[in-house]
Amino acid sequence: MFHPDQQGRGYAAEAGRAVLELGFETFGLHRVYGSCDARNAASARLMERLGMRLEGTLRETEYVKGAWCDELIYAILADEWRARGSSS
Repeated sequence: MFHPDQQGRGYAAEAGRAVLELGFETFGLHRVYGSCDARNAASARLMERLGMRLEGTLRETEYVKGAWCDELIYAILADEWRARGSSS
């Protein structure tokens, strides 16, 4: 999460790329996944820009402010990360 004044400046994308690079290149992970509230279009777009694919929707997994919310699950494999060029 970033303070609203700092959103839209590319910080989340930069941090996301760094986390994926660390996971795949330093720790040798095979797969990294992330999730977000299905109503959070900005987070979903970010994961897609990082090369992650939507793998599924978990229905009504969280109760937030009086309503049940769906959760989106995104993932990327190490081979996919390397194939797209880790700096993209």
